[in-house]
Amino acid sequence: MLARKVIKAKILALRKAKGILLEREYQSYQRYLDGNKTVSLYSATRQQADRYLGKLRDQNGGLMKDGKEYPLILRNDVYKANTKLTPYWIRIPVAGHRGGVNVPVGVSSVIPEGAKTREAKLIRKGTNWYVYITVEKEIREQEPSSVLAIDLGVRHLATAINSTDTHPKFYGKELR
Repeated sequence: MLARKVIKAKILALRKAKGILLEREYQSYQRYLDGNKTVSLYSATRQQADRYLGKLRDQNGGLMKDGKEYPLILRNDVYKANTKLTPYWIRIPVAGHRGGVNVPVGVSSVIPEGAKTREAKLIRKGTNWYVYITVEKEIREQEPSSVLAIDLGVRHLATAINSTDTHPKFYGKELR
């Protein structure tokens, strides 16, 4: 079975020069989504923006929400892992800057061994930057040995029954 997981990563130690480049690309992306096709964007980011615009048109009937910032969608080839300085780095492509911006990230949970990275979304919250990384991994399904069913009822607060023990247990005083 193919399982997907979204891992939240905070960009760490963003230096001023990299911050300016990142802000410029992010703002250009926002202006591009608002209809300004003359902004300078990295070519892959422009392609992702066009795909995202199509998705937004399908969802909102072509209407963009005024003042809303949309996540900058990144391709799946922007990740680096296990460098000497920190376990995870991400490369954010930026127009006019060869190699993009390489920044260390702190992840909310470890990226599983053998997982394939899919897309990532760059989001700004206040002065902090976050990347939501989608990973996929093939896992084997497990057959449950038993099932626990819980009914939140009107007469009893909760009634529980386990498939291995067929005698129901009533929790709480009778409500009615």
